[in-house]
Amino acid sequence: MQERSRILPVGCKFLPSDEQLVHYYLFNKISGIPTPFAEYFVKDVDLYDFDEPWDIWKRFGGTNLEDGEDIYFFTRLKKKSINGSRIDRKVGSGAWQGEAAGKLVRSCNFNRPIGSKKRFRYEKDNSPHNGCWIMHEYTMNASLLPQNHHCSSDCVLCRLRKNGGQSVGIKDSRKKIKIDKQVEDNDHQPTGKSNSRKR
Repeated sequence: MQERSRILPVGCKFLPSDEQLVHYYLFNKISGIPTPFAEYFVKDVDLYDFDEPWDIWKRFGGTNLEDGEDIYFFTRLKKKSINGSRIDRKVGSGAWQGEAAGKLVRSCNFNRPIGSKKRFRYEKDNSPHNGCWIMHEYTMNASLLPQNHHCSSDCVLCRLRKNGGQSVGIKDSRKKIKIDKQVEDNDHQPTGKSNSRKR
């Protein structure tokens, strides 16, 4: 998101709290309330489609961000079946795997839950990107929405970030190679007992 540098003053970053993401940005989006400059910081993107997380990250300026900065999106949840309740979390050639049951997002002023936050990790076996991408998904408490709103509650706000370090897949594969090499070396290395017997 290169537009950030043209909107924010020097030294400022877009680092909203969980409450601000839900109670301000997501609430306004679902309710149809205009939010000044929101289009520069929270894009409308289908995060459950054919695009890979790293392609989305690159397309929306993630490579230009500093450490600690994330990219934010509005997206819509897709059900696996018309009458079902399960959400289809496929993305690109992999999937978003939930890491926890989620937690409530509370309002500091009223000390009541206004939504929820779930953490997902990108998973694809044997991929160098396995485990390298994290997504936080924010949903709005439907009871707080205006009764006359026509927007579907399947609209959520997502925060995409890079998971520091190497991917799980790379670590596991390198660890396996190292172990296999140690076993191979031990198989070819003579032991003290075998030498003493030969002597």
